[in-house]
Amino acid sequence: MTNLLGKFILTIVVISILGFGFLLAYEPWFKLSKDFGSSVEPPEKILEQQSCILGNTNIGGFLNIGIAEQKLYLSHKSPLSYIIKPLLIELNAITKIEPCVTPFLNSSYKFFIGEPNITTLILSQELIEKLEKDYGETIFSNELEQLS
Repeated sequence: MTNLLGKFILTIVVISILGFGFLLAYEPWFKLSKDFGSSVEPPEKILEQQSCILGNTNIGGFLNIGIAEQKLYLSHKSPLSYIIKPLLIELNAITKIEPCVTPFLNSSYKFFIGEPNITTLILSQELIEKLEKDYGETIFSNELEQLS
């Protein structure tokens, strides 16, 4: 009986720690979903399994990203897509862009989202170029050239 109780308590503790870690890691996403949460279908052209850094969380290979109607579409790959709401961020909600260096993404830029700032999104130069190519319009390049 005591052994069974100990296993039960250990299981509860492990689940609690993992759940708390998940909530901390995805806090920036949940903050953005208050203002930019969406249930719209993804754009026709979407880049799947991309990497970014949202806040301080490295979302490596789990992000679907695209541009639709001058809005940045972000969604999470399954199975978390059932829990985490997709985001549709208006491009004018990006208040500032600056170059940044990260160990995870080469040649990248930090996008400050919201006024006042809600969080930051770091995208690689390569991903930004793919987005603009798929959308058929330069959205960020002009501003990024001014930063260089």
